Amino acid sequence: MRWFLPLFVCVLMGVATLRGSSVAEAPPVQEGGLLLRHLDTAMSQMDRGAGSREYRESLAFLRSHASEATAEVGGLLLEEGGGFGKWQLTYLVGEFGDESAIALLRLLADEPLPEPQPASEGRHEIDLAYTEEIASRVQAVMSTARIASLRPNLREQAVAELVATAREVPLVKSTALFELHRLLGPEFQTLRSYFGPEDAKHFVPFAPPPEWQALLLRRMQEHRRQEQQFQETRKPVCQSD
Repeated sequence: MRWFLPLFVCVLMGVATLRGSSVAEAPPVQEGGLLLRHLDTAMSQMDRGAGSREYRESLAFLRSHASEATAEVGGLLLEEGGGFGKWQLTYLVGEFGDESAIALLRLLADEPLPEPQPASEGRHEIDLAYTEEIASRVQAVMSTARIASLRPNLREQAVAELVATAREVPLVKSTALFELHRLLGPEFQTLRSYFGPEDAKHFVPFAPPPEWQALLLRRMQEHRRQEQQFQETRKPVCQSD
């Protein structure tokens, strides 16, 4: 279950995450319209991610004006009633890497969920609006972790916020612990005292059951045999060429 929510967001939204650039100092934006134009471009090109020159250029601009971009997005997020646009903004504010975004993202994770709408009798329906609200809160946690990756000087602050979120917001506890594990590596075990016995499963290293291990071993051996056979049949063809 602890792996489900991060995976669910990725499958639901299908967004390629951009990795790399650090936050740079830049003079204040003189024209608010320029910032909004780059924000619109970044949102419209998110599905292409790093493969889009327009996305890379707009994200670089927004990162170079991270404080102003975060303030602009913060106002939009607090007004946004949900939906895919809210998820996009929540994702992007993590990519800006500004310190002020850590508190903003915590506010989003703390927002009360609306009541899910019951399905019509005899039908199996997905409450899309409710699902998108969950996705935005999960993304708020993931974006906090992203800031820690982009800004090493903010790592301690972001980690402290993720620990508090894991303890205080049950909906995103698994996601917060997953991101903490990813950020901290072996140091993650030092957080065990902050959580109760019910959370012990998050601190147990994952290992497949013995029967799975035997199955995996057989599959790996079969794969090696097939690969060797392929290489042997390929050699005569290459030699004849």
